[in-house]
Amino acid sequence: MSRIGTFLDSRRRRLRDAALPVLQCALAAGAAFAIARHVAGHELPFFAPIACVLVLGISVTNRLRRSVELALGVSVGVGVGDAIVLVIGSGWWQIAVVVALALLVALLFDVGALLLNQAAVSAVLVATLQPPGTTAAFSRWIDTLIGAALGLLVASVLPSNPLTAARRTVDALLAELEEALRGAAESIESADPETGARVLERIRASQRAVDAFEGAVDAGYEITRIAPGRRRHRGELSRLRTATDPLDLAVRNARVLVRRAVSAETDGEPVGDDVAPTLRALADAVGLLRVDLGGGHRLDGVEIAVLDVAARLPRGGGGFSADVVVAQMRSIVTDLLCATGMDREAARTAASASRR
Repeated sequence: MSRIGTFLDSRRRRLRDAALPVLQCALAAGAAFAIARHVAGHELPFFAPIACVLVLGISVTNRLRRSVELALGVSVGVGVGDAIVLVIGSGWWQIAVVVALALLVALLFDVGALLLNQAAVSAVLVATLQPPGTTAAFSRWIDTLIGAALGLLVASVLPSNPLTAARRTVDALLAELEEALRGAAESIESADPETGARVLERIRASQRAVDAFEGAVDAGYEITRIAPGRRRHRGELSRLRTATDPLDLAVRNARVLVRRAVSAETDGEPVGDDVAPTLRALADAVGLLRVDLGGGHRLDGVEIAVLDVAARLPRGGGGFSADVVVAQMRSIVTDLLCATGMDREAARTAASASRR
């Protein structure tokens, strides 16, 4: 698939996965406005949908904890802004006072930068959008509470599937690893350092995929803690969490492997004939892990495939860099066995049990 095709396919998947959360956010924003206007009786409750969108909009792609921080931040900022502007009025120095007090109040809760920034921004909005002494005083804070509460309620009762992002990101991560191993095999077989350099450039940029996978698993766990209907997914999320650190290590070891393969080709160092075929077998095992781990299947077949690769590992590669390539293959085998749930010590022993 071309780069453009790959990009378009990734955008389609992203829009498909985000369709339900986006719809929930849009409907909740409208509902927050309606509640604040028709139930609370506020004529123009613009802070209600704003707070709701801030809370739900970030939960589309980020962790729920950040949504809670935003809800607290906007509520603190609007509340402090309403109270201070009612007393001292509005103007440039009043804005300075409001921002300072909003930040100080937020700091009392020992919070992160996200909450602090949102508190300051909300206070500035209150101090500049409407003058004091009107019926809007404190109604804006009530509107904010309505919107933030509705956003958190929707995020808790109607959360997105905690497995969607986790499965998508582990698939992307393992695709990068599989492609790197196949690329290294092709580079070694053709003795072409330029091919290896392209593979190395790509695998060096794979840390984003690792971080995305780890973040998606953590976000999924947060959803299962607050949404009873999603707790049935904890088993699969636990298995994915078990795989996070080993897959991170596998990718790091693959970077070293590809770099040493390029060095061997550049230096004209001989590489054993069995190294490239074994790399392809290892890539096949990664492909099987990609299907079974991402699909929620049993990993028995993956473990057997990786153990078969372990038995085929050559004792050495033929030269210094080639020996490092083989050593990294053994390390990746260990990582993949750990990703299936095997104890690391047992995985090391199995990876060293070469019949060659």
